Amino acid sequence: MTTNIYKNVNNKNNFLSVVVGIYVILIGGGLPLIVKNRYFDILLIKYYYYCFCTITMFLVAVGYFLASRIKYSFISIKRHGIKSFVNNLSLLDILVLLYWLVTIISTISSDYIYEAFWGNEGRLTGLFLITWYVVSYFYVSRFWNYKVWYIDLILFSGILVSLFGITDYFNLDIFRFRAPMISEQRFIFTSTIGNINTYTAYVGIITAIATVLFATEKNTLKIFWYYLCVVICFFAIIMGVSDNAYLSLAALFGFLPIYLFKNSYGVKKYLIILATFFTVTQCIDWINIFLKDHVLGIDSAFNVVISFANLHVIVLILWSIVAVLHYYDIKHNRQYAYYGKKIVNVWLIFLSLIIFGLLFVLYDCNIAGNVGRYSKASNYILFNDNWGTHRGYIWRNAIESFHKLSLWKKLVGYGPETFGILLLKKTAKNPYNELFDSAHNEYLHTLITVGILGLTFYVSALITFIKNCFDVKYKNTYILAIAFGVICYSVQAFVNLNIPIVTPILWLLLGMGSSKINNG
Repeated sequence: MTTNIYKNVNNKNNFLSVVVGIYVILIGGGLPLIVKNRYFDILLIKYYYYCFCTITMFLVAVGYFLASRIKYSFISIKRHGIKSFVNNLSLLDILVLLYWLVTIISTISSDYIYEAFWGNEGRLTGLFLITWYVVSYFYVSRFWNYKVWYIDLILFSGILVSLFGITDYFNLDIFRFRAPMISEQRFIFTSTIGNINTYTAYVGIITAIATVLFATEKNTLKIFWYYLCVVICFFAIIMGVSDNAYLSLAALFGFLPIYLFKNSYGVKKYLIILATFFTVTQCIDWINIFLKDHVLGIDSAFNVVISFANLHVIVLILWSIVAVLHYYDIKHNRQYAYYGKKIVNVWLIFLSLIIFGLLFVLYDCNIAGNVGRYSKASNYILFNDNWGTHRGYIWRNAIESFHKLSLWKKLVGYGPETFGILLLKKTAKNPYNELFDSAHNEYLHTLITVGILGLTFYVSALITFIKNCFDVKYKNTYILAIAFGVICYSVQAFVNLNIPIVTPILWLLLGMGSSKINNG
């Protein structure tokens, strides 16, 4: 009897793996591309698409499970299935469940239960959508049958989105998405993603995946493909003209050496990536000069790099170093010379100095009052109400509002996606004449809406996932690529929104990475 039960359960798992495999394709490959009425309903159409796919997957799985009861005892399934599920919960699983539990409590205890459940007063990330994020995570992590081509498909979809975004930089508007829009908003939307901040958040994930796969691949044909993806992504993320992109790239360039600098092959690949980035930046500079009447131009932090007079010298130096290292490796047959942790430790010291240097600059500018030392850079390091397109104003008011909440509300939040309701009166007569329904900082937004507990479990889940991926990094480079995608998303989230355009991709990656980690 027991043998038959497990045989039937395995059959169910095989069926569910097919269902979940289709789901991964629909979300990872389809969601970024799906549009209906250009940018006018892009948030809603992607929200409905994601919910439809996730709910359908859930209902098919439940339907198959119920139908399977005819074949074997429900009591046996209950005894073995639930007990097995509970016993096999990982730390990440528990953190995700606790985060979900807090959102439930936050919704129930909210003064605006309806709005907290549906998220209709914000960007739709209410309890309803969060529940499907959690369902998606568990179904994918439990039933997805890991295959690398799924990740390649997600990458390919991202490249199509990126190419479309690049054409928008040249004002081509090849699908006439921008044509019906008013001129003031026409250039802050791009590709099939929408707002440029959301677009670069998505492209940041794709850039990380492409870069890591290029850095770790050994097959010549795949190296060429991944390198092409890296080049396209670098063009796309810079031409997205959004400041949050530099956070994604800083995370990628800052943390990638921790993995790559253990052998000569990794060091050379990193230098190639760095040289490629500056080469792309130089090309964009030339494009802006010779085609200035046909392109948007760079109006972001990247302008500091692009406007650097000796950028071409840096490009030549980097490629020369790559050539010298390659010649040396071939001559001495040291393609994969192992360095141990020596260079990694040096890099960590270098990274620490940069971080401490940035902290000092922030202190010197914002607390010591030495703003004049930093010229144009003060626009990025001086935190006032105007900072980050009024993000400073939003953050200040959000923190002040949080301090006024009761202890219980501080723990579980005001309710999912009720940020705008809380700040409505406080910011009603703001000097910018804007309506603030989001903190434009995912972590601050989470703190306000689901409290200290919700934020703690959410951040802990992300950190735990990344740690899990690095624990198996030598076994699977694709999982490492997913981890860097999550890292880049998590870093740029300090100045960006959690909305059902890019965030579903994050939860999908969490499930995919956990599936491989849990199942080996």
